[in-house]
Amino acid sequence: HNATIGGVKPDGSDACNRITELLLDALMACPTPHHTLTLRIADSTPSHIINKALKAIRQGCSMPAFVSDKSYINFFTRHGVSIEDARDFVMTGCLDGNIPGRTRTIACGMFIVPMVLDIFMNDGIDSKTGLKVLPGMGDPEQYKTYEDFEKAFKDVLAEAIKLGAEKSNIENIVNRERFPCPVRSAFFRDGTTIGLDFHRRLFDFENSVVMNPVGMINLVNSLAAIKKVVFEDKTFSLAELKEALDANWEGYEEIRDKCVNVPKYGNDIDYVDKIASELYRYWAEVTETIDASYGGKCVPTGISVTSHQPGGALCNATPDGRFHKEILADGTVSPAQGRDVNGPTATLKSAMKIDQDAFQAMLHNMKFHPSAMNSEEDLTKLTNLIKVYFNNGGKHIQFNVVDAETLRKAQADPKKYRELVVRVAGFSAYFVQLSEAMQDEVINRTEHIAM
Repeated sequence: HNATIGGVKPDGSDACNRITELLLDALMACPTPHHTLTLRIADSTPSHIINKALKAIRQGCSMPAFVSDKSYINFFTRHGVSIEDARDFVMTGCLDGNIPGRTRTIACGMFIVPMVLDIFMNDGIDSKTGLKVLPGMGDPEQYKTYEDFEKAFKDVLAEAIKLGAEKSNIENIVNRERFPCPVRSAFFRDGTTIGLDFHRRLFDFENSVVMNPVGMINLVNSLAAIKKVVFEDKTFSLAELKEALDANWEGYEEIRDKCVNVPKYGNDIDYVDKIASELYRYWAEVTETIDASYGGKCVPTGISVTSHQPGGALCNATPDGRFHKEILADGTVSPAQGRDVNGPTATLKSAMKIDQDAFQAMLHNMKFHPSAMNSEEDLTKLTNLIKVYFNNGGKHIQFNVVDAETLRKAQADPKKYRELVVRVAGFSAYFVQLSEAMQDEVINRTEHIAM
């Protein structure tokens, strides 16, 4: 469950009130992982409300998450929703925006995008099954420029997105035929008057099928590596890179070092950020051409939950320097763990270059060392950082305020740290109850020591 507070009312006036503050007070008085609390930020949101929310995070509550009224409302109005209804959005699940009684997200395909690059470079064959599932790269010598390679890959990515959407459409058809929801249906707009199960109704904006890319930042960094070391520097060939990937980099350490040293997303470097912007634009464009089983088109979204862990376990080595089975990047606009080295402002500037308004959700995790939020001045700086991010296209951001040393101690002595709560994706959890792989992923996120 996700309780949404703040933002604006349908008439555009500020929605913050005494209950907003009481819920934040309750969160600090009784911190637990559930229920999730999300604060909508509008231009009218009082700074003292944001400040109180940040105090809860500094205390270790790991919430609320922060979402941008501007970006979510823009998403809905782009799809023909009235401004009054769009202003009434709430969070469902983790951070997918929906309008109570007016929209419904049912099937969310967790799509492991780096696997498409692996299959493409393996002549269309899935190495796990041995089946040819997509068109392949063919002769690597045919690609004379990066643009040639990118176009061929994107054509295959589009085919893969359509396959993923087909799977989600089948899920929806089965839900409609086998799993009616009479209670939920009654709470939709005119539900008791119309008398139809909500699976059998059409709404003004259909978002029953959303397509979600997982590990997109790994793909971004991988394509940047291919562009730089194969096509521009010509340090080695595509065929040699494929050999290195097939060997999980063993014996090809020099090639891996070259790939790792290529600029990475999250550092305000246009070279790689432009690839991120283009891939997300392309994902949204292709997704919105696909018919959804309940009517309308499929909708792009961007959440990961914990799918980047099993997704990574399925992926072979990738050209960004990642090893076979290593966890994928968390979130959807978060940098890959430890790859953002130019500070939090640079990280947010990279994310601002992506058209996040096109997506129903976009997940951005950020971790601060406790010393970075000691003073009121620190909280003011972070308040301003959030406002600038949201005024320049950011959709969502959430914070962990904990140092890696504490997390490692909790791994070693879980009984002593049973109440330690961390933000994982669009939800919080007791750290010691996470799998070791997910614990390591949270630990390995970049730890900013200053605003």
